[in-house]
Amino acid sequence: MSEIQFHTQEIFSFHQFELPFYKLPYYLFFYLKRKKVKGLIHAETLLPMQLGESILSKNRYFFSRVVLVAFWKSEEDLDLFLNLSPRDPMRFGWQIRLRLYRRWGKIKELDSATLYPKNVDLAKPVVAITLARLKISQLFRFTKWGKPVEKQVRDHPGKKIAFAAFRPFRNFLTFSIWNSEKDMIDMVHGMDSEKDGLEHKEAMGERNRKDFHSEFTTLRFEILKEINMNARN
Repeated sequence: MSEIQFHTQEIFSFHQFELPFYKLPYYLFFYLKRKKVKGLIHAETLLPMQLGESILSKNRYFFSRVVLVAFWKSEEDLDLFLNLSPRDPMRFGWQIRLRLYRRWGKIKELDSATLYPKNVDLAKPVVAITLARLKISQLFRFTKWGKPVEKQVRDHPGKKIAFAAFRPFRNFLTFSIWNSEKDMIDMVHGMDSEKDGLEHKEAMGERNRKDFHSEFTTLRFEILKEINMNARN
């Protein structure tokens, strides 16, 4: 595959960046939504959370930080946006660029995303992102079954990075990087009860019994590039 063909493929990007607390509402609810950003198909901004902490604990929430997952027509469109926005906080954060190869479930804004052939070695790192629109009536069940899974993922030896995020009142996200696809799959299916745990498997059984969400999708990605923009400045 040529370099030109590679760059014209759709990509996803995931960003984490700092900003003043007073700007948080704007970035959560309005950022990018009123702009006509060339090549941007869809974006979600959310408040990141520490896995496993109580929902009432101040240690759970990062109130001076946002995360953003974006779906682009091409990598050139992402680069153009960043280059034309020299003062945007997003430009100075951490980002990882991703190519989608597996999708389970459905979020309407991402239905058109291309699934590319899997080029991932089972021994290489992969990224998993879950996006969900919660049914408010299921908040208690979602919390009850979700908290044990958070601790399972947080403490799993095959996990490199993992955190959750939300935007009031129905939007939730999880992001994780795994040492290998095998580590992630073993955790999901509880292959080894001592190492992998059974919490995720049990929570998915409960979700299948009565869904927590009105929309839900899990996406699996190949890592194309990781960039820390702070390192460039």
